[in-house]
Amino acid sequence: MKNTQFPNRTAPDIQQIEFFRQGMALLPDPYDKRPGVAFFVQGNDFELTQRFCTCALSRNRTCRHLKDLAQACKALQQESGQTHFDDGFRSSIWYHLATILGEGCKETPGTVIFQTRKKGDRSVVEVVGSNGATLVHYFSDGADRTRFFERCGASTPHNKAIPNRTWVLSRLAVMTQTDNEKSMNSRGFKTRKQALEEGFWFRCAYHGYREFGEAPPQKGHYTFESAIEETAGTFTVACLASEGAPLIRLVIPRNKVKSLLSIFNDLLPHQHVPAIHPIPLKSIFKITQNTELDLEIRPQIQWLQENGEEAFYESEDLEKFTYGPLVYIKEMGIMAQLEQPGQSRKFKAPIKMALKKSQIPVFLEEYEEEIKDGAFRVDDAVEGLKILKTFDRMEIRPELLDRDWYYLSVRYGFGNQTISLAEILRTKAAGQRYIGSKSGWIDCASEAFEGLAEIAENLKPDNHKDAEERIKLSRLDLFRLQAQCRESLTVAGENETSNLLKKMLTLKPAAPLPEMAGLRSILRHYQELGVEWIHFLFQNGFGGLLCDDMGLGKTHEVMAFLVGLLEQEKTCDPFLVVCPTTVLSHWNNIIRRYAPVLNPVIYHGPQRDLGNALNHHQVLLTSYGILRQDIAAMETLNFSVAVFDEIQNLKNPQTIGYQSAKKINARMKLGLTGTPIENRITELKALMDLTLPGYLGKDADFETRYVKPIEQNGDDAKRAQLSNAILPFALRRKKESVLHDLPEKIEDTRTCALSEDQVKLYRDAISTRGKGLLETLKHDGKAVPYIHIFALLNLLKQICDHPSLVEGKIEDYQRLESGKWDLFQELLEESLENGQKIVIYSQFLGMIGIMEKHLLEKGIDFVSLTGKTRNRGEIIQRFNQDPACRVFVGSLKAGGVGIDLVAASVVIHYDRWWNAAREDQATDRVHRIGQKRGVQVFKLVTEGTLEEKIAAIILKKRNLMDTVVEETDPEVMNRFTRKELIDLLAIPHFA
Repeated sequence: MKNTQFPNRTAPDIQQIEFFRQGMALLPDPYDKRPGVAFFVQGNDFELTQRFCTCALSRNRTCRHLKDLAQACKALQQESGQTHFDDGFRSSIWYHLATILGEGCKETPGTVIFQTRKKGDRSVVEVVGSNGATLVHYFSDGADRTRFFERCGASTPHNKAIPNRTWVLSRLAVMTQTDNEKSMNSRGFKTRKQALEEGFWFRCAYHGYREFGEAPPQKGHYTFESAIEETAGTFTVACLASEGAPLIRLVIPRNKVKSLLSIFNDLLPHQHVPAIHPIPLKSIFKITQNTELDLEIRPQIQWLQENGEEAFYESEDLEKFTYGPLVYIKEMGIMAQLEQPGQSRKFKAPIKMALKKSQIPVFLEEYEEEIKDGAFRVDDAVEGLKILKTFDRMEIRPELLDRDWYYLSVRYGFGNQTISLAEILRTKAAGQRYIGSKSGWIDCASEAFEGLAEIAENLKPDNHKDAEERIKLSRLDLFRLQAQCRESLTVAGENETSNLLKKMLTLKPAAPLPEMAGLRSILRHYQELGVEWIHFLFQNGFGGLLCDDMGLGKTHEVMAFLVGLLEQEKTCDPFLVVCPTTVLSHWNNIIRRYAPVLNPVIYHGPQRDLGNALNHHQVLLTSYGILRQDIAAMETLNFSVAVFDEIQNLKNPQTIGYQSAKKINARMKLGLTGTPIENRITELKALMDLTLPGYLGKDADFETRYVKPIEQNGDDAKRAQLSNAILPFALRRKKESVLHDLPEKIEDTRTCALSEDQVKLYRDAISTRGKGLLETLKHDGKAVPYIHIFALLNLLKQICDHPSLVEGKIEDYQRLESGKWDLFQELLEESLENGQKIVIYSQFLGMIGIMEKHLLEKGIDFVSLTGKTRNRGEIIQRFNQDPACRVFVGSLKAGGVGIDLVAASVVIHYDRWWNAAREDQATDRVHRIGQKRGVQVFKLVTEGTLEEKIAAIILKKRNLMDTVVEETDPEVMNRFTRKELIDLLAIPHFA
């Protein structure tokens, strides 16, 4: 039926549709003058749970796009016989390919590169991974090639009216998230399913299914063919059109070949892929003329045996044609099971043999694959048995929850069999390895039970000998158990004891968060979750690490927790906050502004007095330096909570600072950091040992279990295991995970103190040049010397920035100290460690020069933009497009207007402008259309100086200063009253 509005089309083209899980979307027709993308999310029985369109018409009525999508859905449903069209994809060979190739692969559409090359008369698209290895050759050159780019490439900025397919698929992924996925994402984690679906191989397989496994003309006619390249031994699988031409060729990693061949043998037995030979390679060299064989390959075997087993293993081709546990024997055209020379064999392979019952599990473990492949003939009673190394579920039945100990029954499930933890512990304690069951032998020494070593050490011999199989566990041991089986753990029972245990295992406090009357700030949703998590740790006697990205408000979360604790617990013991010196004033200002009930005091400086500091003050703020110096006095105190901000400063257990922190007596120790691991994962263990002593076990065991497998072998399974273990006690949220909870722009004023070098220069400038100006200002009849005042204030601002600006010796800037420079370096380092790009503004060219020199010394790639810069466009383009270029340094006049810097997500205003509008305009170079992330804005202010006073005046007059005034224009002084100018020139009382 013709469409009356668009006569050139009759119905939606199938390729206008994209689907993901139970969601579908219809892309706009190219002839559509009012384009929009229609979205459906289906429930069971084709029931729609969400439907909307991005076009303007859909706001008032059901638009044509939604009707077209409904029509297309019904047509596809009738054709496929499926309610959810994604089901067909997930049952296809393509999805199995994605599962195998995507496991452990870090490549995403954003990391791969597309290169078009000429091969003969046709062009071929080559997809290259982040390590330079080729992943795919794409031969088809029809319209599907464009769709391949769109589906499998990185997301690009799109027109709202005509979005690209990547955006549509990403939107569908968000719309179809499960509650569990949303919960995990809010904590900075992804499920394995999400990790797979966000990978390149999933998108590539989805495209293959859509184009070659479903759509005409190849429907039902495509075939797969494997090939081994003779020169390098590269193993590839190609999808061929009906006439035999390759459409797409996948390069298969060597360690994936066996899994792939097994899937192909099961699902596509008649396709052109080599079968895995049923005889292990070692058996080929043992075969005699009397051996019965299923395949007539005796001549090839005899040829192979002539040179002998040793010569085969020494062959130059062995490594080239080895694919994990398989080896390709090109002379025979088969894949065989590979056994490395020198491998210990507990059993030989005679024609007939009998085993004692105790020997059966050892035999099964060594020859499991050979038994499956038929190389051995075993008794029918044994043939179906196997070694059980992993369990599929865990059930906990609580009997009694004490303050510190839990009395529980714990059972592991293996199919329809279960076994108690008590029996496993008894078996291990007796020095035995296997427990017999109807389904096979449970291997108590397998990796699945590796974490039981610490639990067994903490149990008394008689704790698990009663008839009820009950064991006594500490809270930490319970979480060690949960880490083994996070996704399939169930708590039996619906009584109060069971419900309390369920709440604890989901990291929920026993009671909801109290109303915090003393808190003056409003927490965002993810911050409330963070406070709830900290409260859970405190209630259960745990410590932990709050590892949120910089700018998500870790300080506010801790402050809110302390207020709730003070009001709910009515605790008398004080709170301790230890942080770098440069952020002491930040903590003090934030608490005094938003939680004055905490009444903080800074314990710092040469005149500090611990007794006076604790008198009538609830929060003691101090630095890591003071902690080291005064630990003898501080370790005699009892704190309710000890907070270690930027705890990565304590990553080395051998330092005095770390040992001092361990000596602090606190009911709870909480670490704050955006970078819990800077170099090695042993740093994470050091921080966990400080906040949760003993949880990760002994250093030597941790090194064997995690450090070596992860750092030396890149073991993803061990990485996931460690992640599961620390999950309850290390909360990590990234900006992109909670972006919907963030405002578009977060502004943070960071304060610092003048160094001794700066104090002297500041006082001298006020005393010499300011004295006469103050006298003039105090006489109302005299004209205000704005030019001279502006010059002096400019000098004072330079002193606040760095003393080297005043002396004019920026090459020797390290000789003089600056409090603001120290604070700036910390913010810069933290932002870079979080993988962010940074835009820095300063009004002084000399300060920009110091920054350039520092960045060069540190080897940090950067660009700078000042009034002298000529190639502005190239500089901006490089910063936005070159991943290696991390920092943009610019002056207000040159870099604060007329450019886009959306590659950045952090803005640092090193010195404050006189005018808020001008400052906002510079910030908006980053915070503008095209920005995908929340923008963190830092404004640096030196305490007690004119900078602090200027900041207060700007805030007060923000609505009045709506015009842009040039920074170098002395007329800016006209905006200040005589009283304000006198206040700016007053000699401050520095502490």
